[in-house]
Amino acid sequence: MDQQTAETRASRRARREASLRAPLLPAMATVPRPVVVVASIVLCTLVIPAVRTDPVLVAAALAWCGLVLSWGWPRLLGSSSRFGASLAVGVTAVLAPVSAVLPDGVPGLRLVPVALAVGLGLMFVHQILRRDGRPRLTESIGITAFGLALVAVGTTWLPLTGDVRRADLAIAAFAAVAVSSLVDLVVGYVRLRPWLLPLAMVLGGATGLVCASVLGAPSASAAALVGLLSAAVSHALRRVLSVLPPVTSMRGQLASAAAGVLVPGVVAYGVALALVG
Repeated sequence: MDQQTAETRASRRARREASLRAPLLPAMATVPRPVVVVASIVLCTLVIPAVRTDPVLVAAALAWCGLVLSWGWPRLLGSSSRFGASLAVGVTAVLAPVSAVLPDGVPGLRLVPVALAVGLGLMFVHQILRRDGRPRLTESIGITAFGLALVAVGTTWLPLTGDVRRADLAIAAFAAVAVSSLVDLVVGYVRLRPWLLPLAMVLGGATGLVCASVLGAPSASAAALVGLLSAAVSHALRRVLSVLPPVTSMRGQLASAAAGVLVPGVVAYGVALALVG
């Protein structure tokens, strides 16, 4: 009887673990996800007005994006320790942008590694304290570390707010990400599907040029380049995540949108260093 009970528990546990896995199903990428598009536009819209206003407000907006990511990221990638992953990513999502504007409100990245170290510490402490046998430990750590990396990369938006010229470049990049996300709505059209990335890049570059014309800065070449590259990186990440079955859930779609907004920060920062100074 005890052996039969043990086998029953083992089979239940195996089924539970199988349900948490997220195998690659390319067919998932062929269905439009309007929530991802709407969330991408909303999150970018939250940040854009703050870019020229106050770095602290930008930090708050980026923290909100990070919290949205932490809410859905473990489910999207099928983590076996969702609470611990959400906790580590969520804490880092708040600490990273806050540390970037401390102590004098001038945006910088000097203290961001400290916030990232806190998140890594929480991740490992949680794994040590787990009492469920720690199934798929390596995968769980990788998923959490990926989320922490996205949050850390997202803080690179903040140094762009310390200068007017860089701020205009950031506005062009955010606008390009928002507009290019509309391309996701036509993923269901077979003939257009191979051209979605180039189309997103064209929309991003064109949006950058429009922003440069309206704002009077940055230069047309810098605006077009940052728009093109930001749109490309954001779209590519969303497409990679779109093959995961949990992207059909609300959490998964919001996490995908938040990741697509955070990642282009490092591209915009690089363009600013190269072309704006």
